[in-house]
Amino acid sequence: MSMQMKSVMIFDPKDTDEQTNAEWAKWWQDNKSAVGDKAVPGVKETQEYLRRYA
Repeated sequence: MSMQMKSVMIFDPKDTDEQTNAEWAKWWQDNKSAVGDKAVPGVKETQEYLRRYA
């Protein structure tokens, strides 16, 4: 599944809230088009995938 992902956001638990918010804002700016992309699975597709491979 990760091979099909366009981007991944990783949070470091050691980061402050401000650092996390800044990283999230940067990710959002860089990946706005990926959020609505048809390649990104919806809720039903994700649940089906998890049931199949769980």
